[in-house]
Amino acid sequence: MGRFLPTFILLAAAAPAPIPVTAAGEEPGGCACVVAKQRGDSVAIEWATGENSVSDAIDKAKQALGDRGYGYAFPQSNSPLPHGWLVVVETEYLTFTGKMRTRYGCGFSDQSEADAIDKAVTDLQAYALDWKPRHGYEVIERKRY
Repeated sequence: MGRFLPTFILLAAAAPAPIPVTAAGEEPGGCACVVAKQRGDSVAIEWATGENSVSDAIDKAKQALGDRGYGYAFPQSNSPLPHGWLVVVETEYLTFTGKMRTRYGCGFSDQSEADAIDKAVTDLQAYALDWKPRHGYEVIERKRY
């Protein structure tokens, strides 16, 4: 044990310090998009912005889906940004197996609406691996919060 102690101390000293979620003086925030699923398809989406934390935003969006009668809700995207742009995109497309699918993407940005759209499309691609840009998408929500 004695010969490992100096190595442990050296590694512990070199470990990076935790990165705070918000910068000094910045107000905490929370935004989230939550998707309801049935039989592998996305059937509804809810979003919440301006909450005290990401977990509060997820809970609020899940509750809204539950109030609409959806049982299974999956938190798909979130951000700790207290202010910015929210963009939600929706697509419907035919898979290579011949099934119609609905999918959503959600993007948050403190830079611009265009950046939030890019992030929403990236989010869509991350959760719909068979979706291709040629399938297209529609922006169903754009909002500054």
